[in-house]
Amino acid sequence: MITREIYLPSRRSKLRCGLIFAGLIIIYILDNSLIRGWMGYRTYSYFLNPCLWLSVIYGLWTTSRLRPKSRLKHRAAINLWAFNFAVIFICISVIAGLIDGLGKSPYSRTFVGMVLNIYTAGAALIGREWIRSHLVNNLTKEDNYLVFILLALLLSCTSISFNRYAALNDYKGIVQFLAQYFIPEFCHSLFATYLAFLGGPLTSIIYLGIIQGFHWLSPILPNLKWITAALIGTLCPVFFLMSMQNIYMEAAKEIRIRKEDQESALSWVITSVVSIGIIWFAVGVFPIYPSVIATGSMEPMIKPGDVILVKKILDMDGINQLKAGDVIQFRRDSILISHRIVEVKKDEEGIRYRTKGDNNSGEDTELVKPEDVKGTIIYVIPKVGWPTLLLKSRKDIELNQIVF
Repeated sequence: MITREIYLPSRRSKLRCGLIFAGLIIIYILDNSLIRGWMGYRTYSYFLNPCLWLSVIYGLWTTSRLRPKSRLKHRAAINLWAFNFAVIFICISVIAGLIDGLGKSPYSRTFVGMVLNIYTAGAALIGREWIRSHLVNNLTKEDNYLVFILLALLLSCTSISFNRYAALNDYKGIVQFLAQYFIPEFCHSLFATYLAFLGGPLTSIIYLGIIQGFHWLSPILPNLKWITAALIGTLCPVFFLMSMQNIYMEAAKEIRIRKEDQESALSWVITSVVSIGIIWFAVGVFPIYPSVIATGSMEPMIKPGDVILVKKILDMDGINQLKAGDVIQFRRDSILISHRIVEVKKDEEGIRYRTKGDNNSGEDTELVKPEDVKGTIIYVIPKVGWPTLLLKSRKDIELNQIVF
């Protein structure tokens, strides 16, 4: 059995890391201080901030020698994989955008504006990746995930403005911020830290630079729902990290695994895609979503514990196609109700629908407005939702409010 000595940073390495850490914190404080307002946004953003990052790059370039883990013969392949993973992430985001929607870029499309964006964002990106690479390669020479995680947390926290933290004032906002912004940023940062550990700053710059370049330069960007952005931004970098680790260890011959004992990269891709698809379907990302029925108002067609598949109505064309006899799901206050249309009323107030449960003795007292209609029921899956009903009922939650 091969054993290796545990690497311990020297006093000089610790001092260097301390200075690098201090420089990063100073820049973060300046970015969020009154100096920015005192100098003027344009002067600070287009002059002082890039100069600070360029100074960091020059200082690290001239004062320390960087030794990533991988050998030179593996660097080209590692850089290529970093490029591939960045392109894969962009493709997945665009595909998700075709479902959730696409929108025009909010950034300047003029030549001067694009050059300034590249200059300012590029200086910060390169500076941060030089800091990342020097810290990780000075603190460890072996796969040390505690170091990777701590560095990823540090660089994630300092990439988000203090004002965004200060704006978090309720539980819902905190959860959405963590899911949509912080956790995806941390996952990308963790993968970038591993890339910098293997190949140095160039490797992580390739990965993050391509992703950020698409964000800054593309005229059309995916306009993703926050749950979609959270899933893609979290699962993709984690999958990339596992894949990159396996790819490098095989290339460097650090592990020898028989083919029959190893899950192929394709199986990981399929598992990840299927998992993401199931979660998306459950939370209603796709045009068709599931919903659990808790009451017997639509018996015998739909019974308690059945799961219905609802096809979303997204525009007025879908509203205008509704007719008597269609079974729709609509929202009334905080409750989702699935009843049959018995009459379509058209008057000076517009289109409204009179509904009734098949098992109810009378019609619903309130008419349904078009903006309250969620979709039409297209299929019923018997009894599948009973575990959800039992779970929710134990938590004293009203059964008629259950939706997933």
